[in-house]
Amino acid sequence: MFRLLFVSSVFIVALFGVNLKSFLTYTFDANKQYNLAEAKKIYFKNKCNACHGDNAEKNTSRFRALKDMSAEDIKSALIGYTLENSSTITSQMALYSKNLSHDDIDNIIAYIKGDNFAVELQVKDLTEEEPAQKTKHNIFLK
Repeated sequence: MFRLLFVSSVFIVALFGVNLKSFLTYTFDANKQYNLAEAKKIYFKNKCNACHGDNAEKNTSRFRALKDMSAEDIKSALIGYTLENSSTITSQMALYSKNLSHDDIDNIIAYIKGDNFAVELQVKDLTEEEPAQKTKHNIFLK
């Protein structure tokens, strides 16, 4: 079963040129235009600022600074909070995040990261380089 799934995934990637990373992480539409005023309303309406600060800058032992997280990590965390219920913070976040659509989440991320965040992610993916190879003695090769 796993082999069939793997082979069909490779076939789809080869046939349609689908980015394999999109199967493993959340991706964002680089062509979408975000209205930052509307994104800010969504951020404050859902009380994100109460714990994470007006500009997503709060970083305490209980709350992460969202501005320091990647867009993929923010989206993954918000979706994850709706799926698990293991701690007080998680259940508190689940109350807020369960009412968010994927579009709301993307708008919140646009407010935190800027309206061109999806384009910047796409450029970063296209310009990512392979890490330098090492020998068995951890010496980098040129």
